[in-house]
Amino acid sequence: MTDSSATTVKQRGFRYQIWLMLFIVGGVILTGFIMVPKTEEQRQQMIELLGTTNLGALVKPTLDFSPVLVDLPTTDKAKWKVVTVGGIGCDQICEDMLFNSRQVHMLMGKLTGRVERVFLPDAGAIDPQQIDALKVVHPFLTIMPTAPKLVAQIISGSSSDWDMQEPRYFVVTPDHRAILYYTKDHDGSGLLEDLKHLLKYSPDR
Repeated sequence: MTDSSATTVKQRGFRYQIWLMLFIVGGVILTGFIMVPKTEEQRQQMIELLGTTNLGALVKPTLDFSPVLVDLPTTDKAKWKVVTVGGIGCDQICEDMLFNSRQVHMLMGKLTGRVERVFLPDAGAIDPQQIDALKVVHPFLTIMPTAPKLVAQIISGSSSDWDMQEPRYFVVTPDHRAILYYTKDHDGSGLLEDLKHLLKYSPDR
């Protein structure tokens, strides 16, 4: 009789352990589904709530780059963008930054297809010959000459506002929101790490 009672107690304890494990696993999975952001706005809210480990500088508030990206060729899925803008024409600093962005793009491996590179040079300071030369060196770079005044209007009053005498990178979401920026002094590995981190938690659309 005693052995039977002891066995029953052990069985009950074992069942409780199983239910507890199932409850914990189910809770973790449910929490994961709830917390993963489904839109860029939700992702931004999560960053504000939990903080961020980004290596680039946050753009506050986020900026709508749609006016300067309106003529960007459409793709089956909207992509993240590394947008290079600023500078006079494309001097050595500009060329170095474009080269670095190309290296970062190549190092993204299987994520490469979710990102595109865009260069917005000053339409009045870059000549067609220079554009043709850049296309040879950067065959997968979209070059769209732009009026600096338009860019200045977009960045005005934000944390990324600058005199545009030197180029900068902007990380732009598939919805054309600029969320991070990098100067020539930023390490290219930081841009790479930030992109990988963002794509990891961003829905592949």
